Amino acid sequence: MQVFSILPIILIFAPLALLLSFTPYVTRERISFGVTISEYNYYTPILRKLRITFATVSLIGNGMVILVCLYLLRSANEESTAMITGVFTMIFIVFWAALNILFHFKMKKIKGTLTTVEAPQRVKIDTTFRQNKLTYSNYWFLIHIAIIVAIAIISILNYKSLPNVIPIKYDLQGNVTSSVPKTYLSVLAINLVQLGIIALMMLVNWSIKTSKQQLTTSDPAQFAAKNIQFRRKWSLFTMIAGLLLTILFAFIQMNMFVLNLVLLTGISFIIPVVIVIGAVWLSLTGRQGGGKIRNHQEDRERSMEQPVNDDDNWKLGFIYFNANDPSFTVEKRYGIGWTINFARPLSWVLLLFIIAIVVISRVLSQ
Repeated sequence: MQVFSILPIILIFAPLALLLSFTPYVTRERISFGVTISEYNYYTPILRKLRITFATVSLIGNGMVILVCLYLLRSANEESTAMITGVFTMIFIVFWAALNILFHFKMKKIKGTLTTVEAPQRVKIDTTFRQNKLTYSNYWFLIHIAIIVAIAIISILNYKSLPNVIPIKYDLQGNVTSSVPKTYLSVLAINLVQLGIIALMMLVNWSIKTSKQQLTTSDPAQFAAKNIQFRRKWSLFTMIAGLLLTILFAFIQMNMFVLNLVLLTGISFIIPVVIVIGAVWLSLTGRQGGGKIRNHQEDRERSMEQPVNDDDNWKLGFIYFNANDPSFTVEKRYGIGWTINFARPLSWVLLLFIIAIVVISRVLSQ
C-alpha cells in the first residue's frame, strides 16, 4: 500500500468526518438540524440526546467508510487507487447527506413537542453594522493574480524550449501517465483555471461581507461584535487558501519546464491537507455566526422566545430558496459558512461557473 494513497484518507477524510459529526454543536443555538427553535430548547435533554446520537452514528459510519477504504487500498495499484478513492468519496458524501436529512425530519417531529413562549417574532437590526470593516479587501487578491501573471509570462518566454508533447501527469514512480500536444492554450490552461478559482474566491469574500445580518434578540450588540470577528476570520482564511492554491498550481505549471517529482508530490499533498485541517480547526473553535460553543451546564439565562420561523424557505433544512429575500448569500444552517439563495438567478450562474472550473480542471488532469 503506497503511503501517498493512505495519507490523504487519514489527513483529509478523518478531519472532515470529525467536523461533519460535530456539526450540530457548531450551528447557531437557535437552529437544530435545520429547524428553528428557542435557545432554551436547544439545551433541553431531548435535543442534547439527539445531538449525541447523531455524532455517535456519524463517527461510527464515517469511521467504517474510512477503514474499508484503507483496507481496499492496501494492495491497490495506481489506477484502482483513483477508482477506490472516488467511489468512497461519493459514499462519504451520500452517507452524510442521508444522515442529515434523516435527523432533520426527526427534529421537525420533535419541534411540535417542545415548550415555546407565545411572543411577537422579532428581528434585531444593527443600522451601523455595515459601517464596520467586515472583511479584508479583495485588493489583497492582487498578490495572487500577480503570481499567476508572472508564471504565465515565464511560460510564454520558455514556450520554444518545451517538448512538442507536454507531460501533465505522472505516477508515483515518475512515469508519464497523461500528456497533451504543445499549444499556447495547453501551456496557459492552468493559468486560466487559476484565474477562475481566484474569481470564485473573490466572490466568496464579497459574499461574506454582504451576506444578510442575523443578530440574536438577546444581547444583539455583543453578538454583532462577535459576528464581525467571525466574518473577518473566514475572510482571511479564504485569502490564505486562495494563495496556497495559487502556489500549488504554479508548481504544477513549472513542472513542465523542470521536473522535480518529489517536490511536486510533496506540495500537492501538503497544501490540500493544510487547507482542510485549517478549515476544520476554525470550524470547531467557534459557533456559526460568531457565537461561543457553550457547555450545556453553563450557568446563564436562556431565552424561551421562539425566533422568526422561516423553515419553509429552507428545503430539507439546508437549501435556501426565498424569492422574497433580496439577499444573495445567507449563513448556512448546517455547519459553518455561507450558502446562496437559490431563488436568485445569479446563484445558478455561479453554480454553472463552479461546475465549469471543476470540469476544465478534470479535463486538464486526464
